[in-house]
Amino acid sequence: MFPDDIRSLFFEIIAETDLSWKQAVRALELCIDCWTATGDRDGILAYPEFDTPAIRSVVSMLGELQSSYLATERMSLSADQDIAVIDEDHLSELDRSILPPQTEYETHSSLSSSHVSFPELRIFSSATSIVSTIVDQIDPETADQFGIVLVEDSLYSALIESALEAREIPYRGGPGFEDDEDVRAFLRLLETTFAGADQRVSDIRPVLTTAGIEIPRGIEQQRVDSLSSGQLSSYVEFREAVENGTFRDVVTVYESIAETKLTDLRREFDELGMIDDSVTEERVTRFQYYLNAFSVPTETDASDGVLLAGATSTAYVDRPVVFYIGLGPDWAQTPPEYPWIDQTDYLEHDLTRFERLLQNGEQRYYFVQETQAGSDVTPCVYLRRLLDESFETFDDLPHTRHNGVPSTPQTAPFAEPDASTTPHEDVETVSQSRLKSLVNSPRDAYFDRLVDSPEVLPMARGTVLHEAAEIYVADPSVLEDQRERVLDAMCTQLDPYLGDSKRAVQRTHLELGLDAITAYLDANPASGGEYETYDFLDRENELANTLGVDCDSPLTERWFESPSIGMHGYIDLIQDTTTLVDYKSGSKDSAADILDSAAIDPVDEYPNFQALVYLAKHREERPDEQLNMHFVHLLHDTDETIRGNPPEPADLVTTITYVPARFGEFVARRETFETVTDFADSNDRCKTLYKLGYEAYREFFETHELPRAGEDPDQRHRVTEAFIEYAQDHVGPHKYVREGCRLVIDDLDDVPSGYVLKSDLDAFEAFVDEQLTALNEYRQDRFPVAYREDGPNWDRVDHRDLILTDR
Repeated sequence: MFPDDIRSLFFEIIAETDLSWKQAVRALELCIDCWTATGDRDGILAYPEFDTPAIRSVVSMLGELQSSYLATERMSLSADQDIAVIDEDHLSELDRSILPPQTEYETHSSLSSSHVSFPELRIFSSATSIVSTIVDQIDPETADQFGIVLVEDSLYSALIESALEAREIPYRGGPGFEDDEDVRAFLRLLETTFAGADQRVSDIRPVLTTAGIEIPRGIEQQRVDSLSSGQLSSYVEFREAVENGTFRDVVTVYESIAETKLTDLRREFDELGMIDDSVTEERVTRFQYYLNAFSVPTETDASDGVLLAGATSTAYVDRPVVFYIGLGPDWAQTPPEYPWIDQTDYLEHDLTRFERLLQNGEQRYYFVQETQAGSDVTPCVYLRRLLDESFETFDDLPHTRHNGVPSTPQTAPFAEPDASTTPHEDVETVSQSRLKSLVNSPRDAYFDRLVDSPEVLPMARGTVLHEAAEIYVADPSVLEDQRERVLDAMCTQLDPYLGDSKRAVQRTHLELGLDAITAYLDANPASGGEYETYDFLDRENELANTLGVDCDSPLTERWFESPSIGMHGYIDLIQDTTTLVDYKSGSKDSAADILDSAAIDPVDEYPNFQALVYLAKHREERPDEQLNMHFVHLLHDTDETIRGNPPEPADLVTTITYVPARFGEFVARRETFETVTDFADSNDRCKTLYKLGYEAYREFFETHELPRAGEDPDQRHRVTEAFIEYAQDHVGPHKYVREGCRLVIDDLDDVPSGYVLKSDLDAFEAFVDEQLTALNEYRQDRFPVAYREDGPNWDRVDHRDLILTDR
């Protein structure tokens, strides 16, 4: 029978009846199935559950409308003719109705009486290796010699179709009408116009790109409805056609935008009587249902080339060479649960079909996988019926294993550019964010330079809070006198990222952020100073532009680019000559957490070198002074703040302090003494040091250089024993003194907590030099996937889909 018959019947039914499309499809499907299976067009009415007005209406129309089914019912073959029937058991009862009495014709089987041994399987490790092996055997000139049997809409079918298209090998029986790139893009664009106000750019960019519509980069998380007409480009014209025009208008607009012709699509709308209807979501949904229900013919259906045959709907493949792919459980049909279907007979007929299918072609090859996605592949149940022996997996059957390496070399998707004759200039500085990426995955850092990362809500919120802080330093009266106007402007700036339910929540967060900004800066006002190693670099403050206020200050957003430390970046605020400020809008980290993430030997799983970068830079400005790096967490403890218990300004801050001293010198300082005595009075440390006193403690360590653990074990042991002897002389030869002194020496390795010493910054600057050397080597050769042997940390990789780990 011809599938197109059903489409034409459907068109007539929906034109002549009041049935909904779903009712018409269902009724037509049932009537045709019963008619084909029983040979009786009215037979379905014998089943009470199917004797409905919709079914009766369709049965009546099937007796009047021209179709191959009605032509078959009315046809009969004369016994005077020489008639031979091949594979009679494969005929339906409607097909048999045209035959004369059984004694008047001959029957033949396409299967010979001789026994054929079960074919040898070829087991591969992956679907891609199967596809590569098959496609390597085919070229455009010999394509019509090959057939490929596989399950439709499977992983194999998608890979095969893609591989054939990539090599420009023609094929037939592949994607249908709705798989056409432009038809799919057109329908997806229709869906987007009804997707609601919360739809994001990232949801629609792929389909816009397919249609040839370009919109700005870096706005993936913004709502489509928040974009201007200029940003949306010709998508605006498409949306207007949907809102105000007909399907004909929308097709015309798409054709103009995409520079293509949708002739087949226009024909389908016309056949369905929709072409001049206004576009509504309900009509679009109905049309998509129609495409799911029927196979719409296309020009490609009649093309020559490789024949792609469905594993469950085919018995014959008219090609000399046939490849069979999969042979899994989805190769067997499941009988429909209709009362006119005998389940046992159905399965027996399908088994015979399967047996015929496996014997097509002069040359036959059977390709399978034992596992897919980590799960075992169960062989088709029909294979068990065809073999006398029992088996569980493909490995139990005659087989040959293949490693899946293509015989032809892999071709690159892009032509390799000619080598540059101009030598690269060495990179002298990197940003903190790029350094983080380099020490996780250099290749990911490389893609950062090629692919824009979209701004997301947390980033946008952090940006607008930074801008508000910059305005407050330049002119506090703006936030004091125009607070609501400032808050409104900040909310407007975030609006593209917010759905209706989130706006009030984000306004509250911004209000709390403003409270934190003013509280901190009022308690710690910025003071002027001359800074020779910093520069001014224009950086737009969108909030200030919106408010029409000035935000220029010699203390905010200071730029540095320092080859001597190998880094560049912006400082949020130089609070005074020895204090830097960086605003944070995320959760608060402790000083220990900040320094742990800045470790360089080994590099932390989640590296962040911001504190060391800024302190190293300001050490260049103030080389022999103690420096402070304040991280001000503007949204710290918002739940308590909402309850009426806002944190004190000091509680918003995590401080990292640089001390221009050696470890041994720092040990002798009072803050170190106070840290190692921060225990209960009964603790052996405290009992010893309290009686010893700070002055005696300082005098000992000023004359005894204690190295850090691991640097000089012998010296460390000598200083430890000397300290025990020194303390016993001052306190007494008590057991707790010996134990307390050992605990103090061990504790000093965890001190300074929140402090960075001269050797720490020296080591960090040397580390940056190493990374810059490596980076410049990568630029001459290739960027590796991982920096560490056990890396990268994939949770920190932004471009995972671009990184091939096997190359």
